[in-house]
Amino acid sequence: MMKYKTWILFILLLLSSKAICQISVQTDNVLKTRLDSIVHQAASGFMETPFTRDLSIGIYSKGHPYPYNYHTGAGHLSTGNDYYGLGSVAKTFAGLMLARAVVEGKLKLNDDIRKYLPGSYPNLEYKGHPIRIVDLSNHTSAMPAMSKEYSDQSMQRISKLSRKNLTAFFKEYTADSLFADMHHFKLDTIPGTKYHYNGNAVMVLIGILQRIYHQPYSKLITRYLHQQYGMDHTKPFLTKTDEKKLLMGYDDTGKEAPLIVDEGFRAAPSMVSTLYDMLKYIGANLDQNNPVIKLSHQPTFTTSDGTKMGLNWMMGKEENDVPFIMHTGRDGAGFTSLCYIYPGKQTGIVILVNNGIGEDKISTLKNEIITKLFRDKSNK
Repeated sequence: MMKYKTWILFILLLLSSKAICQISVQTDNVLKTRLDSIVHQAASGFMETPFTRDLSIGIYSKGHPYPYNYHTGAGHLSTGNDYYGLGSVAKTFAGLMLARAVVEGKLKLNDDIRKYLPGSYPNLEYKGHPIRIVDLSNHTSAMPAMSKEYSDQSMQRISKLSRKNLTAFFKEYTADSLFADMHHFKLDTIPGTKYHYNGNAVMVLIGILQRIYHQPYSKLITRYLHQQYGMDHTKPFLTKTDEKKLLMGYDDTGKEAPLIVDEGFRAAPSMVSTLYDMLKYIGANLDQNNPVIKLSHQPTFTTSDGTKMGLNWMMGKEENDVPFIMHTGRDGAGFTSLCYIYPGKQTGIVILVNNGIGEDKISTLKNEIITKLFRDKSNK
């Protein structure tokens, strides 16, 4: 009898714990449509992931944005205007600005990058083959992945820097610093022939864009996004006022991992954005009549696994053969993001999480939503 009572008590505790967990999850999902239900079912399961605080999902379908926000734990439910770090999704904005520069006739994709660099760089070629502009945007430049080599001891020292000192460490390394270090780069293969993911090459591209437009990239990209797409909350750096709407990031152990501002050229571009702005970005990328957008999606290289590379976008097909254009990102340890665009369906999805959970986890969440969404013939 005692054993039976113990099991009953255990079951009741489990049910109570589950109910409490469900109650603690806040959302603005009104659960009125088929799409609402698809998103909610997938998001509810995802929110059970340990240390998940905020999840924002945006679906853009046939001209209409559908934002959803989820929150668990202390604090308030995030809104579509709260900031997330985008991680490597930031590279797609550099690709966008490159496409703009080509459309405006400021450079050509097959140009030798040395045409736009200060000084002489005889080292930036391999067996007579120079690095081209396009090689910087599809990860085939053959350049080193880091502009400077750091010893293990240096990396340990850097990892222990305070947020303030780490921000200063990044900021002191300017585009001129990068251009100076490029004199020491050594190529080991013909540029344009071998894929190797490379954030450093994107920073070189950004440095070149600054030179041809004669203005800092931060102003260049924010002004363009504002004027062309009404995106006023997507930028490399935040103002003090903006920081009040920046969500706290968390690593996969639940420890706070504040966003580190990277205003320098050491590794890869930074970008923060909001759910509402990223829905606008999807809408913009579905407009194939826009020559800048169309060029940014143009395949320029195919990797060994069949992935096609555009101007910092990646292209492939879902298991049901629906073509997509995509990029994912992980900003330090505190933010993870995903952006998929389906031109043939006039649909896109963005997922933002203030957790360094990694791209695989949110890709699984995306798959669950998209599979059910495309199975629904109305796609609404």
